[in-house]
Amino acid sequence: MADYGSRTLNEYDTFNPVRNLWRNVLVVSISDAIKIKSNIVKFKEFYEKRRFHEIDYVTLPNSDFAKICEYAELDHNLVRKKVIKTLDNMEKNYDKDNMPEMPWKRLYQSKGINRETSGNHTAVSEL
Repeated sequence: MADYGSRTLNEYDTFNPVRNLWRNVLVVSISDAIKIKSNIVKFKEFYEKRRFHEIDYVTLPNSDFAKICEYAELDHNLVRKKVIKTLDNMEKNYDKDNMPEMPWKRLYQSKGINRETSGNHTAVSEL
């Protein structure tokens, strides 16, 4: 490691613009898949019968993805496993049942809120 002012340069890893280009291609394709998966999880009923090429591209084995990973100097199997794990975690961690159907229901029915007014005209009892 050599230090040139405020920049630290790894002597064993050279700047490779072609590799960086293909890594950016991977970043864009993975972020597209994550955005689509986010919409699928939120609106499951609407998207349940649809198939998306963006998700298939990064999750199913194909020679194009393998070649881009090769250009990016990454292992395509490892990248695919990590993407699949991330997409599966998005689906597992999304839970619609953690909120009431009506957002005000929890506040309205809580013991801290009292609908009756006292002499000082406050509707909130001790919280």
